[in-house]
Amino acid sequence: MSKLLISISLLLFGSMSVMADEYPTDETVRYALKCMAELGGQTDENLYTCTCRYDSIRANMTYSDYEEGYTFERNKKMPGEKGSSFRDNKRAEGFYEKLLEVREKANSSCIVVKQVKMIKPTSK
Repeated sequence: MSKLLISISLLLFGSMSVMADEYPTDETVRYALKCMAELGGQTDENLYTCTCRYDSIRANMTYSDYEEGYTFERNKKMPGEKGSSFRDNKRAEGFYEKLLEVREKANSSCIVVKQVKMIKPTSK
């Protein structure tokens, strides 16, 4: 019995670091929808491109780093005193710059797929 408890404990605690860097499902969906809207709408071709980009970002940046960079991006133009905590945050600005690099890499490595229409072959 104690071996079973130890095994389960090791399994759970050993996988916690993996779970901490896991991107949540709601963020995955938000990214895909926003990306597809920027590419012109919800089509299979845009979905393919956006999921490729998202997978590239996930492979090159932990979720906690992504979250800090994205929060800085979203709030850096906030006016007044509330915005100063974002504008003056050099650590978050570093994560934002890394996010921009990772996005650029994702955009250049994931082609935008265009729908190809099948045409009937002409007979000779």
